[in-house]
Amino acid sequence: MEEDLLKLDALFDSIIEEIIHPELAGTFKNPFVGAKQNKIAELTEAVTVIMVTISEDSMSAYANVMSNGASHKPFKADDILRVASANGVFYGIDEDAIRKMAEDQTVNTDVLIASGMPPVNGTDGRLELKFDVSEEKDVPNIAPDTEICHIVAPHAGRDGKDVRGRMMPAAAGKSVEMVLGDGLYKKGSRVYAKCQGTLAIRNGKYCIVDEMIIHGNIDQTSGIVGYGGSIIVNGNVTGKAVIRAGRSVVVNGIVTNSVIEAEQDITIQGRALESAISARCGDVYGEEFNDCTVVSGGGLKASAILNSIVKCVTWIECTTDLGRITGGEVYCAGSINCLTVGAREHTETHITLGDHTEFSLEEKHLAEKVKKLDSEIARINDEVNMIREKEKAGTATLEEKSFLEAAIRIRTQKSAEKAPLIEQIRNAQEIIANSNKAQLFAKTMIYGGAILKVCGFTQILNSDRPHATVRSNGSAIVIT
Repeated sequence: MEEDLLKLDALFDSIIEEIIHPELAGTFKNPFVGAKQNKIAELTEAVTVIMVTISEDSMSAYANVMSNGASHKPFKADDILRVASANGVFYGIDEDAIRKMAEDQTVNTDVLIASGMPPVNGTDGRLELKFDVSEEKDVPNIAPDTEICHIVAPHAGRDGKDVRGRMMPAAAGKSVEMVLGDGLYKKGSRVYAKCQGTLAIRNGKYCIVDEMIIHGNIDQTSGIVGYGGSIIVNGNVTGKAVIRAGRSVVVNGIVTNSVIEAEQDITIQGRALESAISARCGDVYGEEFNDCTVVSGGGLKASAILNSIVKCVTWIECTTDLGRITGGEVYCAGSINCLTVGAREHTETHITLGDHTEFSLEEKHLAEKVKKLDSEIARINDEVNMIREKEKAGTATLEEKSFLEAAIRIRTQKSAEKAPLIEQIRNAQEIIANSNKAQLFAKTMIYGGAILKVCGFTQILNSDRPHATVRSNGSAIVIT
């Protein structure tokens, strides 16, 4: 009996020593070398041994009270808890299981006494599309402000713990983004349509495609071709054809003796001859404009402008191929960059740039509108403040209270009307500022016969000037 107790003390000492010094694990000899699992032959019937083992992943701990016979030394729940603690088990302890084990005096059986809390990995973000759309399948008839997608944010997950009380970190979810193209806008975690059209995926981007595609040529027999979105013509536009688009126009051919109007950009892949072309708020791109009338709310890019009347707001670039501006009348509030002005025959070519008279008048007109709105808003504010003072004093009539609600609504409406006017004033001021710095760059030649008017000053060139830069110094035109 005494010998068994000494062996037992030695076993406990070795276990505790291994816990304190893990590097010594496996260096101690078990005094009960002849013992089998769940049974120790050398123990007397009055001795018990409590063993606690931990699984390899440290997420489970088991207790086993080993006894040699039917009669053994009784044990308590605290005995098991003490051994569990000595073995490093501190988290997820099942006290009910330990208590029942002590009550039933369960021996020679592995009993689960502790369980860790496994980590819960985060979930990845995802796109909850409201429509079934793919590279091969478009969705037509999408109305403005229709919800297209809900971008669900990733979930962070929940960290876990093993039975030793050590943290088990959870893997975070990955975020996902929706690549937006034209016609879509994001508000918070949701994506909406800006305009009416077809929901599609183009080059990996979700977009609203608001376009009419015409395969073939257009002429006067087609009537007026109009569409609220973009118009794409995979052919020629000839014979008094008329195209009107609410957005942009692309012609993958030539344009002759026709009319093209668009709110945004106009692109002509071929030549344009004897035609009227107008991009109200966009740019115009083309190969060659000959005997045309071109109006652009932005800029114009072409390889040649011949005998045409051109009016652009911001810039003109004519630097590829011929890069020639010859004949006609060209007006631009901003700068012009080209290779050649005029022709060897001294063809009369009128160029006017830096003239911002129209925009100065527009700025003044808009400023008067804003001033009038400010006056109306100030008057409404005075009336609102007066009624609110009466409300505090308890003297406001029902009529005045009713007027208060209407006045606040009108004030909000007036403020909303003011915002776009201020934006238009800023645009006009920017155009005026650029106009004052407008210059004409001719990389190759300005031929005689050119009539230049820069920032209000006029000069007629009678001789050729190679590599010229024309600018106004505020009192005269200087050609370098």
